[in-house]
Amino acid sequence: MPVVERVGAEQALERVTEAVGNLASEIKPVFGHVDITCAPKDLVELVTKLRDADDIQCRFFTFLSGVDRSEFGLEEGAGGDGSPRPPQLEVLIHLYSPSRVLHATIHVPLEGEEPVCPSISSVFRGALWHERETHEMFGIDFDGHPGLLNLYLPEDFAGHPLRRSFRLPSRAVKSWPGAKDPGEAAAGGRG
Repeated sequence: MPVVERVGAEQALERVTEAVGNLASEIKPVFGHVDITCAPKDLVELVTKLRDADDIQCRFFTFLSGVDRSEFGLEEGAGGDGSPRPPQLEVLIHLYSPSRVLHATIHVPLEGEEPVCPSISSVFRGALWHERETHEMFGIDFDGHPGLLNLYLPEDFAGHPLRRSFRLPSRAVKSWPGAKDPGEAAAGGRG
């Protein structure tokens, strides 16, 4: 796809603001990209508008992932009143317009112990794999996704490894199946 027009940061900000209207709670420029924050309920409509608007055309889905912005949010007393604070998770999506050379980053803050975000796979089919990975690693459910099956971890794995509250099991509690050096290998994997 040829570059039709190189859109500058201010012009991109104006176009995105006009296209998405009140679907976004915040729109700001960040290093020449447009940063958009929206509620989960508005996500599918927002990405559809970014894709279909003639003067934006963000038709290239780059990635979708999760971010845990908590600071070990499930530790005792993290809520300030002694109660544990729920994780502060966010879905992060990057879209690109090859014809306008425009980058859009979408932040979707999620709340609660079992966060849910609508699937954007009906708009961008490439999001299917990314949503599966984010579900597996962060525990975010994607409403409308056709099959949130694990990609990396066994089905009986407990926890979500990319949450800050996840603790790796100690070697003393659970023996490590592999050897670190030749001496361990000779002892059957135990040092």
